[in-house]
Amino acid sequence: MNYSSEVRQHFLSPYGAGVFDRSSLGVVSGEASDRTLNVWACFQVQVVDGVISSSRFQVFGCPHTLAAASWVSEWLEGRPAIVLRQLNVRSLADTLEVPIEKFGKLLLIEDALLGCAQAFEGTI
Repeated sequence: MNYSSEVRQHFLSPYGAGVFDRSSLGVVSGEASDRTLNVWACFQVQVVDGVISSSRFQVFGCPHTLAAASWVSEWLEGRPAIVLRQLNVRSLADTLEVPIEKFGKLLLIEDALLGCAQAFEGTI
């Protein structure tokens, strides 16, 4: 399969891969999975004064899934926490040139972010 240069870049040097230290303050997380798609995604975001100061992710899936998680992790930082509910999955798919048959995997990234949003909203 041919991968776009953006996918290759994020796959080779994923931004935000990993987890926060347990002692980190203001961290919320969300995850989603679908065994039929062979994908699992977990996001953690650190929110300070309503702004996402940092993000981390763990993902199991294809190169498109990993690249999308990396792209999203980078995109989140410095934005207000409300964006956890505003990911445009279609735009993400277009940016990374993700084939339509893999679109469902990107929706799981959206679901993981919604889990972060719900966790954050539970703290305010």
